[in-house]
Amino acid sequence: MLASLTKTTSMFRAVSLARAQGSIFRAANSSIAAQRYNSTSSGGKVFEIKQSEFEEKVLESKVPTVVDFYAPWCQPCKMLAPLLSKAVEKNGQVNLVKVNIDESLELAHDYRITSLPTVMAFRDGEPVSAFIGMRPAAAIEQFVNDVVTNNTPSK
Repeated sequence: MLASLTKTTSMFRAVSLARAQGSIFRAANSSIAAQRYNSTSSGGKVFEIKQSEFEEKVLESKVPTVVDFYAPWCQPCKMLAPLLSKAVEKNGQVNLVKVNIDESLELAHDYRITSLPTVMAFRDGEPVSAFIGMRPAAAIEQFVNDVVTNNTPSK
């Protein structure tokens, strides 16, 4: 009985911690969500979009775009996000679009997102490269640079 109660208490603490971390993550992303995306803009920007904006903001974009499919509860997503943002801002010729799959289930289904984080690069409306999971900063920078230089393998 005591072991069961201890296990339940531990699970409650873990859920509470995850909720608190999610709140912090959402608050940090609120400033990103407040930015509006212009598909003819120059690169080096980070945006959070809804599913309804994906076609206009990614598929019709004149700027190569890296899409970060994430979820607020995903710890590797939280670790990857600042590395992606830094690489995109440093490169300056590609944009980063963040898509919360919890709010964009159909989009996640359409692009067969089965693991998080999933990062896809789009050029001229077509996916050109992708990776799943955490990567070192140097590999992320190379991925972003390859999107601009057309040095990416086709799907």
